[in-house]
Parts: sequence; C-alpha cells; structure tokens
Amino acid sequence: MPHLTVHALEPQITGHENDLIARLTDAVTSVYGEWARNLVVVQLAGLAVGRWAVGGVARHESAPAVTLAVREKALTRADGPQLAARLVAAVTDAVAMALGEQHRGRIVVDLVATRDDRTAVGGRLVSEAVMSEPDELRDRVDIEALRAEFTDAAMMNDHDRLASLFMPDGVVRIPDAGIEAVGRDGIRGLGQQREAGFEVFVQTTHPGVISLSGDTATGRAYLSEVIRIRGGASHLNHAIYHDRYQLTPDGWRFAERAYEIRYLDSTPLAGSPGGSVADHGQSHSAQDSSLRC
Repeated sequence: MPHLTVHALEPQITGHENDLIARLTDAVTSVYGEWARNLVVVQLAGLAVGRWAVGGVARHESAPAVTLAVREKALTRADGPQLAARLVAAVTDAVAMALGEQHRGRIVVDLVATRDDRTAVGGRLVSEAVMSEPDELRDRVDIEALRAEFTDAAMMNDHDRLASLFMPDGVVRIPDAGIEAVGRDGIRGLGQQREAGFEVFVQTTHPGVISLSGDTATGRAYLSEVIRIRGGASHLNHAIYHDRYQLTPDGWRFAERAYEIRYLDSTPLAGSPGGSVADHGQSHSAQDSSLRC
C-alpha cells in the first residue's frame, strides 16, 4: 500500500491536517487509480520549532519533506520512471496547495522502494503473499493504461492503434445506436466512419471500478463527449463504458467495450472546432475581463 510520511514544523501543519491528508490521498489516487484510495496511508509528523536542523543549525522555517514508500515493482517496471515523475509532481502539488505555494520550490519528495521480502503486514512478509496471490497493482495499473490508450487513440484518430487494443474477436457495442463492431477490422472501420462523420469529437474518460479474476477482468469507465455531426446535429453525452478485459502475452486487451448513454443533450453546440479565444469574438474578452475583476 502507498505510505506517505510528512515531516513539517508543527505551526506549518496545524489547522491544515484534514486538507493535507485529503490532497495527498487524491494525489496518489490520481496516479494509481480510484481503487487505491482506501489503501493510502498518510502520517503527519509535526516537529517543534528548533527541532529541525540543517548543517548543525536549528531552523525556524523549513519546507515540508515527504517520504512516499511504494512497492519496488512499481518503480522497476518499464514505465517506472514515468510513474515516479507523476507521483512526485502530484505529491508536490498537494503539499503546496495545502500548506502554501511559497514552499513549492523547496518541497522534498523522497520515493522509497520497498522490497516484498522486507515488508510485512500482520506478521507475514508481502513476498509470501505475492507467491500465492495475483499482483493486483500491476494488473490494475495496466488496465488503467489500456483505457487511457483507448481514449488517446480515439481522440487522435489513430484507428490502427485503437483496433490493436482489442482481442482479435473483440467487440464494440453501442446498443442505443444499434451499432456493433466485431473484430479488429470492424473496430477500425467504426473509427474511420466516426472520423468521416463527425466535425467535432471530444471524449473525456474518468477511471472507474476494476474487478480482477485471474486472466480476465471486468470494469466500468465514465465518460463525457462533445460531438457535432457533419450536417449540423450535436450531442453532449454522459455515458458509461462496460468493459471485459483479457490478459494476453502482449498485456491486457479489451474483449468487449459496451457504451451505455446515461444522459443525452442534443442542443446545438455554440462553439466551433479549433482556433484561439480571439477568434471567437470580443464577447469572450469582455467576459474574461469581468471574471478577473
């Protein structure tokens, strides 16, 4: 489990405890996924003024320092450096927002890789549990990465990449529209059809639950879409992806992705694709000025 220990002078954290704990928990969850929220441990260690020294001199002011202990496997993966950078950035943001931006440039975040054979819970080494239990962290992170790859491929109109995220007999279903694309060729063709038919397409996907069962898993992701179809019709969708996943030698892949619309607004979109704020007229500048007042 991710374990954070914050060392700071007592006056710095007094009155900010709840906010700091919430922001640090959110920071770790933003990297690992919502499933990790209840596993994040935060300890705040407040030091009396005069008990923090550098170079043999007691300091009356000092930036907070955070030690974040994570499993060694999380940092030795192929994407370990990227994971570490995201964790450091998220934790630094959390501390700065809770305790003050004046500390940002001096906040220390120390990532500690804990080995399974040197960490125990309830008197049992984690390495012993790993030998008999699936590595849920790895699988959950991989599935979250798969879902993120789907959204990026769709937004970039990279139809070959999107199709490769599915099993050879994978399925995309949109029952509300009577659409079913089977196999990678069918999924690729569906993406090409969408690109040709949509003038505007923006998809934002939020992490959801994942339930693991050996080499298979199920899950849900929550999304919103802004769509303008060539010819004028518009859609603002809030929807759910109902997913089935399969572990392969090349990693996790979609076996099925079913799209359920929960809210549909067909009001014509007022905006237009691309361009700068200036391209959309003086009214935006006037509105922005009023917001800054």
